[in-house]
Amino acid sequence: MAAWRSLTKKHEFHEVYEHGAKKVGRLLVVYLLPADDMARAVVASKKVGNAVKRNRAKRLLREAFREVFHDGDRGLPDGRPEHAMGILKRLPRDSGSETGDPGAVKGLWVVLVARRNILEAGSREVREELD
Repeated sequence: MAAWRSLTKKHEFHEVYEHGAKKVGRLLVVYLLPADDMARAVVASKKVGNAVKRNRAKRLLREAFREVFHDGDRGLPDGRPEHAMGILKRLPRDSGSETGDPGAVKGLWVVLVARRNILEAGSREVREELD
């Protein structure tokens, strides 16, 4: 399985927000974009709350990400989870590789954005929603 790096550059976030698949839930928003490598980011804006609340929200998201995306039983041989591949198949054909085939994509960029309701949830609820 490929190692996950952190998304850090502004243009990377812009690319994911503009061209990625978006799924909105009660506790979080997930953005997925086919890419050449495996990268992830966890975001909690000031709308979530003060620094303590934002840090808790990000901790919950990182833990859920680790459990869902790194679980060997649910992952594909190359490390991409099956439910993420289902979303990738629904992306526009010009996204990802030159062929437009999600199966030909080498990696995945994932951005998890916390919503205010995440503070009222436990780690199990966050993991279930992400799954």
